[in-house]
Amino acid sequence: MLLPTVGPTLFDADRGPVGTPPGYPGGEVALTVVRVGKQAVFTVYPPYTQNSAPFEVLEYTGPSSPPRSLGRAWSVAPDAAGEGVWLIRQDGPDDCRLQHVSLAKGELGRGQSASCRTQVRTETAHGLLITINGGAAESTDVLIEPVTGRTVRQAPRILGAAGDWLLLDGLTDLTLVDLRAGSSKKLNRPAIGGAPTVVPSREGAVWAVDFANPAHRNTSTQVRDLWLLRPAGPTWEHVPGMPFATEHLKRGGGFDWSAAGDLVLADGVLAAWHPGEPRWRLGQAALPKGNWSGFTVLF
Repeated sequence: MLLPTVGPTLFDADRGPVGTPPGYPGGEVALTVVRVGKQAVFTVYPPYTQNSAPFEVLEYTGPSSPPRSLGRAWSVAPDAAGEGVWLIRQDGPDDCRLQHVSLAKGELGRGQSASCRTQVRTETAHGLLITINGGAAESTDVLIEPVTGRTVRQAPRILGAAGDWLLLDGLTDLTLVDLRAGSSKKLNRPAIGGAPTVVPSREGAVWAVDFANPAHRNTSTQVRDLWLLRPAGPTWEHVPGMPFATEHLKRGGGFDWSAAGDLVLADGVLAAWHPGEPRWRLGQAALPKGNWSGFTVLF
C-alpha cells in the first residue's frame, strides 16, 4: 500500500516500509493519495497557508521511479474506467474548467467550463460526483454527466456513489438511491453520529461506512465505528471489534479495500478483514508516525 507521508512510503503490513519513491516534494508540504485503477495519484498541498494557487498533481510510476506530473489542479478524482482522472484546472483568476486526463494518453481534450470552487470526487457509470462550493456552508453535491454538465441527481449531501447506487445524508436517516430503477429507500442509521465516511468496495457491492466520532460524549476521545452496507439488500452488518477508541481519526489512519475484497484499516498497525471472517488479521509492523492521513491499497 501507499502512505501519503513526505515523501511517500510503500508499506507492507508485516515488513513495514519497503520503499520510498524518489523525486517527490519534501519539506513543508502535505500529500493525499487516491487509487486510479491499479495506479495512484498524489496531490501536494502547502500545509499551513491559505491556498492561493492550484495544487501539484503527481502520478505514481513505481517504487523506484520519480512521479510524472499531471500539472496543477484544484481537485482530482478517478474516472469510472480506472484509467485516468478528472481535474479542475485554473486558467485565470475566475476561469476554471473540468478536464479528463488519461494516465496513458494524456489530456483528452480541453474540457468544459466549471467553477473554481468545484470539487470532483468520483465517477461511476451514471456520472461524475462533484461538490459545488466545496468547503462552504452552502455547498451542494451533484451527480453530473461530465461531457454535457447535465444534472443526473442533486442533494445537499451525497455521501458516496458506486455502481447503480447513491447514499444521501439526512438529518435523522440516510437515503439509498437506485439510479437504474429510479427509486429511493430510507435507511435507519445503525449508529449515532454526524456524516459518516463512506468507501465502497472496488466492485461497489459492499460499502464500508464509518460512523466515527472525534469527540465521543463531548470528550477528547476519538471513536471509530465501521459498518458494512450492502445496497442490494439493503442490509447493515457491524464490523467485528467495533466501536473502539482510537488516536488516528485525524492522522495516521484510514481505511480502503483490496482487490481481493478485504477491508484494510490503518490504526497504529495495518489490519485486514474479509466479510464473513470472525476477526481482523493484524499486521506485524507499526505504521510510521506523522501528520499523514488516508492511504491506498495498490493490489
